[in-house]
Amino acid sequence: MTIKLITFDLDNTLWHTDPVIIRAERILWAWIQTHCPVASKRFNPQSLQALKVKVARDKPELRHKLSQLRLEFLYQVFIACDLSNLQARRLAEQAFSEFLQARNQITLFPGALDLLHALQTDYQVIALSNGNSDLKTIGLDHLFNAHFHAENVAQPKPHADMFRAALEFSGIRAGASCVHIGDHPEQDVYAAQQLGFHTVWANMLDNQWPTPLPLADYEITRLNQLLPILKQLN
Repeated sequence: MTIKLITFDLDNTLWHTDPVIIRAERILWAWIQTHCPVASKRFNPQSLQALKVKVARDKPELRHKLSQLRLEFLYQVFIACDLSNLQARRLAEQAFSEFLQARNQITLFPGALDLLHALQTDYQVIALSNGNSDLKTIGLDHLFNAHFHAENVAQPKPHADMFRAALEFSGIRAGASCVHIGDHPEQDVYAAQQLGFHTVWANMLDNQWPTPLPLADYEITRLNQLLPILKQLN
């Protein structure tokens, strides 16, 4: 069966996310200290993390909606600094904007851009991500037909909703016409397998496969290994 749809996870599949988040958190903390000096007396990076965990625990409905969760967390930071409700909301939005800008300053893995360009002729390409990266801000939105994520789909991966959204958007009924590429054994590989997708484990960071889960159809350690796989499947 001809492959018609390629779906990609983003974080740790097309770029290494951990350094990006670490840098964004540092930029956020510096911004908070500058714009709300009392925060540096009430908090440090460790206590901020503890508050973030508490907010996630207290508001489970936001657990997978990372942007809304971070906005609420930042609001709680500024409320704790004795700002008014209006001031706290306004500052939270400004701080979040600063964080999001840094969060989207990514460095693509080698070969990622060439790969995405090469796929344009023959495939629909859709991003499926549990994260809150913004393809338009990054400058990659023109290389994707759609981007489904935990903010615009009811359930995050490994739930099937995101994959079903991709199928519906592309007008494809059979998972056998689709290939999903992602780094997470459960959220990407196992989840896609349940809908009959061909699966490619993007093992860009030299991880070990968790043995209880069924293996992906293919494993790649460099993105330039994907095109030969697609040629083989076709």
